[in-house]
Amino acid sequence: MLLYRNARRFDCTDQIGNRYVVVEQICDAAPRERRIDYMTEDGDIADRLDEHRFLLLMKDKIVEIRKRK
Repeated sequence: MLLYRNARRFDCTDQIGNRYVVVEQICDAAPRERRIDYMTEDGDIADRLDEHRFLLLMKDKIVEIRKRK
């Protein structure tokens, strides 16, 4: 069984202004095989494209990271 810990949260918006929170989850089950996954608070799978964008696979949308104030 893989145990994940939540690391960071990203505030994101899509092209029409819908807000999403993407959660970075880290699995340290085996040090050589460290795994990082991303998902929204609603449980949709997300993939990180670069430092500023995620792709929400279940919604087929690209969302931008908003900088926190």
